[in-house]
Amino acid sequence: MEINLIKRKDKILIKKTLTIATDAFVDELDKDYPGIKIAWNLSKSLFGAAIKLREEKALEWVEMVKDNPRHFTENVLSDEKFQDGFAIAFERYLVERSSKKREIFRNIFLGFSEAADKESFPLEKCTHTLSQLSQVDILTLGDVDISKIDDRNYQVYGANANRRDNIINLIGLGILIDTTGNRMGFSLKNSPFVRVSPFGLEFIGYIKDK
Repeated sequence: MEINLIKRKDKILIKKTLTIATDAFVDELDKDYPGIKIAWNLSKSLFGAAIKLREEKALEWVEMVKDNPRHFTENVLSDEKFQDGFAIAFERYLVERSSKKREIFRNIFLGFSEAADKESFPLEKCTHTLSQLSQVDILTLGDVDISKIDDRNYQVYGANANRRDNIINLIGLGILIDTTGNRMGFSLKNSPFVRVSPFGLEFIGYIKDK
């Protein structure tokens, strides 16, 4: 019982330390990135409890700002639409379990940060789509040839059943478009022909960014 009590105290201390560290990090960051505290404080006021439970992810998020200075200019950080997008994306980032998905998530947000028209940027669609992907779906997307965007005779794996269900899932999410049609001997279930959708072209760019 005493050992368990010590462990609990250690965990509480670590969480408190991380909370202080994150706030201090943002305070320091604000000197070079004026406006980041507005976006951070908005997120903190909305999701304070979640931040306390997921401090390591919160640190990842603010470190992304520090590591990408060209994306986060004073004009960007002071934009109200950016601040709203920051809060929306941050909430979803906190509950993402996969480190690989969080890496892709950061790529998506960097794309949002440099978009000229942030209101029309598909931030919610991109992050929701990402949440629906399995690890194998992501591997499958990595194999998609984006130069085939207009090729109606493209098959990611041909007649091979390998990852066929993943391809069908990517079609359902609007990343790929089924072009199998009435081809003799072929069907969506056994050997789909696909092309990359306009949304898919943008989304795959975030997958292959690194």
